[in-house]
Amino acid sequence: MSDKNHNNDNKRPKKSLYNILDKEGFYIILFLCVCIVAVTAIWVSNQEPDYILTEDMPRFEEQPDITLVEEGEDTNLDEPSESAMLPNTQTTSEIGNNQQSLSETGQAIGQSQSLQTDEANTDMEDDTEDAMIVSSEQRANMIMPVIGRKGLPFADDRLVFHQTLEQWSTHKGIDIHAEEGSPVRAALEGEVIEVINDTIMGITITLQHNEDLLTRYCNLSTDAMVKVGVTVEKGQIISGVGRTASTKSVEGPLLHFQVIENGNNVDPQNYLPKFNN
Repeated sequence: MSDKNHNNDNKRPKKSLYNILDKEGFYIILFLCVCIVAVTAIWVSNQEPDYILTEDMPRFEEQPDITLVEEGEDTNLDEPSESAMLPNTQTTSEIGNNQQSLSETGQAIGQSQSLQTDEANTDMEDDTEDAMIVSSEQRANMIMPVIGRKGLPFADDRLVFHQTLEQWSTHKGIDIHAEEGSPVRAALEGEVIEVINDTIMGITITLQHNEDLLTRYCNLSTDAMVKVGVTVEKGQIISGVGRTASTKSVEGPLLHFQVIENGNNVDPQNYLPKFNN
């Protein structure tokens, strides 16, 4: 009986402890949680300033320097001064001067080229005038190769009628009708460069007066009076009027006279005195 009572006494304290734990345990746990939260908050609050400073320090270093300006001082710091703008003004002026220099240079070159062109044109005009003077002198100095009557005229740009040929064609010289055997004279001083007996134009003598000017005498009566290489005087008799040209047989005795300048046949009447008839 006593053992059972002893056992019952032992069970009562255990049940009392369990009851206390059941009732007070919730509050104890709650108190511990509050303590933990408070300790954690205190620790975090103590560590946060250092963390913030460490986090923000690079930001302060990256910011540019700030200059404080008192009232009354010039605050237009970003605007360039007149001295800073001066080089640009000078550069613009220099550019304008360079452009003006280039323009003047171009004008000078153009004037130089124009002067050269004018000089070249003047030289050409002088050469042309000299040639015209020479031609005029030669024309004025030529004499009639034979005294007679004008026949078939010069025609290189039109057709004339040839009685012997009975056809229309061009005519490279002029025909001067005269009695057979009438003396034929050199129209100008020159060198005999050709003496031939042509089947078409008959006996023909050609004189060279300069590099560009020749005279030719056709339908002559003889080729024995001059030879190739001989220089004849102006007015010197070189042959006589004949009838040796087959293309002039119907027209009768005449001199067929040609003037050749620069390799081209030209009108002899531009070089000879005017005909009386």
